[in-house]
Amino acid sequence: MTSSLKFINSSKNCIKLILEPWAEEYKINGGKAVEVISDRLAESSIEVEFDESDITIYGWSDSMSVFCDGVKLEPEFGQYYYLCFLFYILIIYVGKKR
Repeated sequence: MTSSLKFINSSKNCIKLILEPWAEEYKINGGKAVEVISDRLAESSIEVEFDESDITIYGWSDSMSVFCDGVKLEPEFGQYYYLCFLFYILIIYVGKKR
């Protein structure tokens, strides 16, 4: 069963929507709304934390999709950058072993 959460940015400022545990970041421009759709929202617990500049959803980010005006958004940051960071650390570690 698919469930959704809708977030509306009623301010004039851009805010970030962050999906954890992979820190996937999405921009929500002022006056815009996004919808987070997931197959797992109904069957698992999630936690939503927010302040004036961020909304963070702790749940299953691999099963969540974010839409704005009917268009699926791609994360600006998140697991791809995290993996690049880990790869960079691995290169440094291997370089020091030599």
